[in-house]
Amino acid sequence: MNTQERVVPVLNIIGPVGIGKSSTAEAISEILGHDYTLPHAVVDLDYVRHAYPAPREDPFNMELGFKNLAAVWNNYRSIGAKCLIIPSVMESREHLDKLRMSVPGADLFVVRLVASLEVNHARIRGREKTIDSLNWHLQRSTQLNKELAQKKLEHVIVDTESKLPSDIGREIIRKWGIVEWHGSTFAQEEE
Repeated sequence: MNTQERVVPVLNIIGPVGIGKSSTAEAISEILGHDYTLPHAVVDLDYVRHAYPAPREDPFNMELGFKNLAAVWNNYRSIGAKCLIIPSVMESREHLDKLRMSVPGADLFVVRLVASLEVNHARIRGREKTIDSLNWHLQRSTQLNKELAQKKLEHVIVDTESKLPSDIGREIIRKWGIVEWHGSTFAQEEE
């Protein structure tokens, strides 16, 4: 099978700012690597789209993120990555479609992380360094919490309240089915 035609399981972890997307992605990566030796990559879209100034028509630099994702995924794929984990806020089906276009063969599985606003805001208060940043993130998390609940972009919802990232990661791995996929793919490649 041509590499371009190969199915690529892609886990997109969405949710409001401060909900634990990056921490969960790191936990999943550790579990997949240590427990299952599954070749994978993690690309945090927040990092690959971080540039200043952002275009007025694209204030969160999403287009830059999708372009950079495509380039970075090609590099990861060239060294043997079989699947991809992407923590990032996705606000529309259009964003999900662009994510799919950035990763040829993407089989996208979207997980939305949730917690109460009180817990989400406490996490934000623990990480933000300035009052301006704190206020912006608190407002943005409240807005995204409401919008994402209405849009229902996800395949599954995972409650993060009172859970460790490793426990959240194991729950997502089970729901994603990536371990079973990897086992069946590995068996096919051995034939």
